[in-house]
Amino acid sequence: MRLSAEARVGLVVLLGVMVLTYMTFTVGGYRFGRETGYRLFALFDTVAGLDSKSGIKVAGVEVGKVETIALQDGQAKVTLRIKPEVKLRKGTQAAVRATGLLGEKYIELIPGKEESYLKDGDALTESEKVADLDRLINQFSGVAADIKTVSESLREALGSEEGKQSLKEIVASIRELSRNLNGTVKDNRENFTKAVANIEEASSSLKADLPKLLESLNRTSEKLEAIATKVEKGEGTLGKLVQEEEIYNKLDSALEGLNNITKKVEKGEGTIGKLFTDDKAYDQITTALEGLSGAVSRIERFKTVIGFRNEYQFDSEENKGYFSVHLQPREDKFYLLELVDDPRGRVTETVTQIGTNAPVVELKSDRRLKINAEFGRRFSDVALRIGLMENTFGAGTDLYLFDDALRFSFDAWDFNSDDPLNQHVHLKGTASLSFFKYLFIQGGYDNFTNKKLATGFAGGGIRFEDDDLKYLIGSGALRVK
Repeated sequence: MRLSAEARVGLVVLLGVMVLTYMTFTVGGYRFGRETGYRLFALFDTVAGLDSKSGIKVAGVEVGKVETIALQDGQAKVTLRIKPEVKLRKGTQAAVRATGLLGEKYIELIPGKEESYLKDGDALTESEKVADLDRLINQFSGVAADIKTVSESLREALGSEEGKQSLKEIVASIRELSRNLNGTVKDNRENFTKAVANIEEASSSLKADLPKLLESLNRTSEKLEAIATKVEKGEGTLGKLVQEEEIYNKLDSALEGLNNITKKVEKGEGTIGKLFTDDKAYDQITTALEGLSGAVSRIERFKTVIGFRNEYQFDSEENKGYFSVHLQPREDKFYLLELVDDPRGRVTETVTQIGTNAPVVELKSDRRLKINAEFGRRFSDVALRIGLMENTFGAGTDLYLFDDALRFSFDAWDFNSDDPLNQHVHLKGTASLSFFKYLFIQGGYDNFTNKKLATGFAGGGIRFEDDDLKYLIGSGALRVK
């Protein structure tokens, strides 16, 4: 069936109306039925240039539209319609942005970092203030007017030939001054750096020491004031000297006598005078002082260590004590003197014969003090000793480790003993560990070549060096006084 011309015109008009209606609703954002998504609210001091239906973006991506803009308590309340699939965390902030200097305004959302999400009806906070363009233009207009006034004044001052010449002279002077300053700085850069460093150091020292200095000055001032008061009252030697003429006369007489002695010394009279005028006496005294200085230096280099230690012997359940003096004139040479309290110091043998029975042999041991006197040489971490060990000839060696904190010793003595149970040489191994400078512990095995006398031992002791002894002696002297 063919349509008439009127029908075709009507159909074209109807299609045009439908297209126009579709475009109107699409571009204008009109919808049928209920709006989708959820609403959020934000308050701004100003939203100039922002319209309803303006876009809402997150990181440049549109996520909704501005629904309404209303006034609330002097601020602009903006209702934001957010797409339902877009989830925003709490703490999200809103800001008014423009696509350019004079471009279209839109709302920029800065996502929050909290765990929970915003829901319908929640409010956002404004992230930054929005500048009012008209107000800024007015302010810049005022500034432009001031600049124009200044430029006119400068033009009047510098526009003439005289002004131009003055300006050239000023520029030349500034250039010359800059060149001179630059040269001075280059020539004295190191000095300037040192001066600044010295000033900083002096400032730091002064800042740290100023309270103490002021306190010391206050105390000194108080003491001087007290002394002045006593002098005015005639108290003390200086006060009496100032107030009493008799004391002044005595002092004057003493000074006159001292002056006479000085004149005799200058003439070479008396012992002191000869000392000043006789070169031979001077040389003799100088030689004696040099010898005394050398002796004092050797004594100062002489290191002394005094120690006490005790060894508990496990098998015999006895204690063996030592008092030792370690003398070290050089790093590689030393002398060791010890007094030993030996529980098996003297052994006596008693033989009893009863009838025809076999003789009964009884051994008795008594404590006895013995002496160690040894000479030693040290080679790096190893030391060798030889001398008297518990009243008999002996020798020993020491191995030092960990800065002398750990020492292993091995000693041998008593090669021909009168003790019936000590048929072999007396051997002893010791390990000693020092800590806290003064204290040490030790342990080892003693007389292990003679099975009946062999015993393990453990113990410890204390020792003092030169400085410790000086402190202890000095403290004792002070308490005696």
